[in-house]
Amino acid sequence: MEIQTSRDIKVVLHGRFEGMGKMEGDEFYIPYSLIEKAYLTEKDWVVSTTTLKVHVTKAKVSEITNYDYKGNYLHYNKNSVENWNVVFDKTGIPQTKYSFGTFYNPSTISQYGLQHYSLFLINQDKQSKEKFLRVANWLVNNQDGSGGWAYRFDHHFFPGRLDKLKAPWYSAIGMGMALSVLSRAFHLTKDRKYTDCALKGLPIFKTPVNKNGILTRFENKYDYYEECPTEPASFILNGFMFSLIGLYDLYKTTNNNDTLRLYRSGIVSLKRMLPLYDLGNRTAYDLTHYTTDGGYPNVAKWGYHVTHIHLLAAINSVEKDKKMGETLVRWKGYLAGKSKPAF
Repeated sequence: MEIQTSRDIKVVLHGRFEGMGKMEGDEFYIPYSLIEKAYLTEKDWVVSTTTLKVHVTKAKVSEITNYDYKGNYLHYNKNSVENWNVVFDKTGIPQTKYSFGTFYNPSTISQYGLQHYSLFLINQDKQSKEKFLRVANWLVNNQDGSGGWAYRFDHHFFPGRLDKLKAPWYSAIGMGMALSVLSRAFHLTKDRKYTDCALKGLPIFKTPVNKNGILTRFENKYDYYEECPTEPASFILNGFMFSLIGLYDLYKTTNNNDTLRLYRSGIVSLKRMLPLYDLGNRTAYDLTHYTTDGGYPNVAKWGYHVTHIHLLAAINSVEKDKKMGETLVRWKGYLAGKSKPAF
């Protein structure tokens, strides 16, 4: 019988990461710590079965198969805005702390409200209901003359690729989430002040970016609601889909045809543009690599990739579109390392 000998070897990954491994016969053994650095993997060590599980990412998807415009908002009962980088004002509204100051962020405020609405549906807790309505009333009381909730701080979304946004500016994510809050506030209270307020926000969806709105167009044809209203356009995917969900919530609540038209126009754009965000192993956060001379895609972090899946799943539970469904299967597969080969 041939005896397998073991000897130490030097391992170099990508020409940058070095370590010591073992060679036994024709087999090589590489320290996982080296693989973890070179390939950005994540691990689970199961002591009970002495099993090492290696993942591309440990990020998990929560299934959304039947989005309810009156229900739990995208599993937001699992959110915890209280643990984010926020402080609460004397009325109980969160303010976001940035390196340059503390400001009201409309999307963070709305997420806090949607979190507590979702919690209230589950636990019927009076405090959750009060916190949700506090946010809904803040939106009513702080809506500006244009119908929106402006971001009152400058924002540099992509330094070196895009110019800084100058305050005040509106965002599709802030507008969309506000519509989702106000729609649910109506369902909870039957008070039309909430839907009246939400409908006043529609003109911002129709106002071009260069006139301080959120509307831009892809290929001079497809309507797109911008999370960051930059010029040239940034086409941030998650903010766009959040706005579509807000428009859907408002349409289902009010049966308003103008809202339906804005939603439908956005869905046409989403179907046309989805393939551009698919990188074959993850999604792109935006399309600035196409609209600027940046050259390389802004690859979404795994958390944002999961957000893309949740948003698209919610939308497709309404649309039931074959291509969207195929996209969801691919994007979920990327979480398990199922990249798509070139051929």
